Amino acid sequence: MVEPHASLLNKIKTFKLTGRALDIAMGKGRNSIFLAKAGFEVEGIEMSPEAIESAEASCKRENVTVKITRADLEAAILPRDAFNLVICFFYLQRDLIPGMKATLKKGGFLVYETFLIDQHLQFGSPRRKEFCLDHNELLNAFREFRIHYYEEGVGEGGKITARIIAEKQ
Repeated sequence: MVEPHASLLNKIKTFKLTGRALDIAMGKGRNSIFLAKAGFEVEGIEMSPEAIESAEASCKRENVTVKITRADLEAAILPRDAFNLVICFFYLQRDLIPGMKATLKKGGFLVYETFLIDQHLQFGSPRRKEFCLDHNELLNAFREFRIHYYEEGVGEGGKITARIIAEKQ
């Protein structure tokens, strides 16, 4: 199995969470599988048929259940107060952030990491700067949450990112 995202793997243990988890833009499912093995009831949203096929094969191989929904996140409506944990890695859709907040139950946690503008400016990737966060943008987006962890800088794989773990109050 491909290892889950390092910051998720290292920090999830401190949450003492159970219940439902949502993996937004789940890709091939490495984080969803980790959460399912940790006892979460996991749902993932992904648009790519190839990524979904790979995630389904990985779930079968790892003998875990993840409910996968193929959806365009630009048109998705997330249910209110539905999840104990929401994770999102390397996907930025600013107008989805209010839905991410609303879908968390009170006391639920959000784990989010994506590219910082420095990644684009220094390395030209992602190609479009609007797919990158400005400095402190992620922190400011979750100001009403209790921030357990926030960092900007070089993260997993040498990418320059912003990372947050926040609890809905």
